[in-house]
Amino acid sequence: MTAGREVTVVGAGAIGGFVAACLCAAGIRATVSDSNQQHIAAIARRGLRVTGALDLLAHPYATEPEGLPYGLKTVLLAVKASDTEAALDVIAPRLAPDGCVVSLQNGLGVYTIAARVGDERTVGAFLTFGGHYVSPGEVLYGGAGSLRIGELDGSITERVRELVSLLSNAHPAEATANIHAFIWAKVALGAFYFATALADADVPEVIGSAPHRQALQRLVGEVASIAYTQGIECESVDGFFPDAFRTGDQQRIDSSWRAQLEYWGAQMEKRTGIWRDLAERHRPTEVGGILGLAVERARARQLSVPLLTRTIELVREVEAGTRPLGWGNLDDLARLVESP
Repeated sequence: MTAGREVTVVGAGAIGGFVAACLCAAGIRATVSDSNQQHIAAIARRGLRVTGALDLLAHPYATEPEGLPYGLKTVLLAVKASDTEAALDVIAPRLAPDGCVVSLQNGLGVYTIAARVGDERTVGAFLTFGGHYVSPGEVLYGGAGSLRIGELDGSITERVRELVSLLSNAHPAEATANIHAFIWAKVALGAFYFATALADADVPEVIGSAPHRQALQRLVGEVASIAYTQGIECESVDGFFPDAFRTGDQQRIDSSWRAQLEYWGAQMEKRTGIWRDLAERHRPTEVGGILGLAVERARARQLSVPLLTRTIELVREVEAGTRPLGWGNLDDLARLVESP
């Protein structure tokens, strides 16, 4: 994929904004689109600034979603999970017959995309680098992680190779023949991250909380079990092994927690975007589009996932303002483990 080919990034927040800025810096024509009118106006007026672990000012073409042209070839979708359907309402009719949508999202959005535009025009991605939206025209990049790209049928196509080359301008990327296992592994890790947000504490502090360790392990294991009922064994996420939590492999569970401590030790921010949504922005999280969709899969297979279900309930109560953040929320989850 050469510098002459245009890329459209839908969702110019932490991930989309960072990737778009890096592509521009590499000489690739990038268009960014976002429903945040102030953000788009600021980018159009003075450019897109990346701060944090990288300092960069780029000048992508910026437009609101309705301003996107028809015949889009390569779309990088980086909206919140809850905004996927609305974004696809704009993208689907504008996507070229030989175009593709790459999901740079948390959760199971890739399957929503495939249902709308077809498997043959959908590409999955798994990423663990992050950051957050700072203000109109500015996003923060928190630090490096992993990035893998894969076709839904597992084949390593020329399209995937081109996307790996393209996205390596933003972050080192690899092709994978097992994207479903990476996607579900991220959901499993995401369940733990929702729990850390509920505690209103830094992620390393939550990992070190012995009274809540068993509940957190069971929570991750529930997600890995949902994947397993679909014939998917989760891949490791930066040294975090979700399947170990399903099988009870304590040695790998312990090494998973150590890997998370190492990962967060290298990040500028010690709390997740989920916590930021709940504690600072007081806006709905992606819980429905991530954990909610996982619970739907569990119910379809008559699989009991009490900790996952309760985590969603707790997040919803915090969102509604009827429950405070704090360690008491993890106490609530721990009681489910203690119950006969």
